Amino acid sequence: MENVLRKRTGGKAEPVMEKHADDTSFMSYVLKLGVSTIAGIAFGFCTEKGQVFEPQVIQEQMLLKRFIMLKMFLSAVVSGMFVMSLLSMLPFTRRKFLNIQQAFGSSLRSKGVLTVFTGGLVLGVGMTLSGACPGMVLSQVGAGTSNAVYTLFGCFVGALLYGVVEPLIIRLLSSSHQLRHLFLDHASGSPYFVTVMPIAVTLAALVFGLEIYFPWRMELVDHQIVSDDSTSNIFAHKNWPPVVCGALIGMLQLPMIFFVRSTLGASSSFCTLVSQLQVTEKLQKMSPYLCKYRSGIGHWSKVFYVGSAILGSYLSTQASGSYGEVTGVSPARAFLGGLLIVFGARTAGGCTSGHGLSGFGLLCILSIYATVGIFVGGIATAFTMNLIGAL
Repeated sequence: MENVLRKRTGGKAEPVMEKHADDTSFMSYVLKLGVSTIAGIAFGFCTEKGQVFEPQVIQEQMLLKRFIMLKMFLSAVVSGMFVMSLLSMLPFTRRKFLNIQQAFGSSLRSKGVLTVFTGGLVLGVGMTLSGACPGMVLSQVGAGTSNAVYTLFGCFVGALLYGVVEPLIIRLLSSSHQLRHLFLDHASGSPYFVTVMPIAVTLAALVFGLEIYFPWRMELVDHQIVSDDSTSNIFAHKNWPPVVCGALIGMLQLPMIFFVRSTLGASSSFCTLVSQLQVTEKLQKMSPYLCKYRSGIGHWSKVFYVGSAILGSYLSTQASGSYGEVTGVSPARAFLGGLLIVFGARTAGGCTSGHGLSGFGLLCILSIYATVGIFVGGIATAFTMNLIGAL
């Protein structure tokens, strides 16, 4: 069956074919799962090398004391924007980009401004509590971070809880403002690359400024996280510049869009795994939301991606001899934070990767609201906890 996507370009409707005949072939499945696996390993490796996975790094970012996380995040966004600009301009990849943008918008068709912002707030609160997000918890598990398994368990509980109460959430937030245009380039009437380039340059300048005032080596050394430069083997180094790690992560959008026809994201994978518990018809009726995640190559490619991120982080620590060196939060905070980060991510329709890297990179307006909500929730929680001596 053929899906036709129409994009407004200079007042004309441009048809874009969304499906191809070989989408269901065995080799297509193998390719998608293989690329997702490789991308996941690279993601886990880079997040561990950049130290952004560490709970203390995330919490101190929310306290505005350390900027490793922000530099890495913005670098990934900028890198992803350049990748997507390239895909949107080249004649033989333009259709893939438009299909991805359309699919991303379709995944948010039940969401509005209030919904995504509220979900982002909840996710931000959970990030500060656990010192993790749906993507970073995977790197924490792979790196042997203490109590990371409690965060992971909380993530599964959060996915299950959201799956059960999803109809209630939709009703409570049904008055959420719906946008006329989901993407900034659509709203401006300009091509994607024309709209995104000034934004990408501005964000790149911000990263450059942060690096000047807060050099990454100084941020690491001040906290006794030392980069071992005594060996020429870069994989044996404990730390890589966060800007480099972020740029590499952003470039992963290229193989994911080109081969998997998806963007970076992690939180939906928890729904796919939890949905496997719906072994009876009665359980499936309890959560139609989770039921739709039970099968499908798109859902399982995300599972392969997140599972491989654990492996990538583990390989990074083995290369540098740093496995198990990072201390996590208490089991109670880890579990509660894990529950909130996935519950919030599912409410918002995406996590720090799905909205922050991919949605922001695609210029999705809802993703911008969600990203703002994440940082507002995280920063407010961090300063409140610090004020009462809990952080």
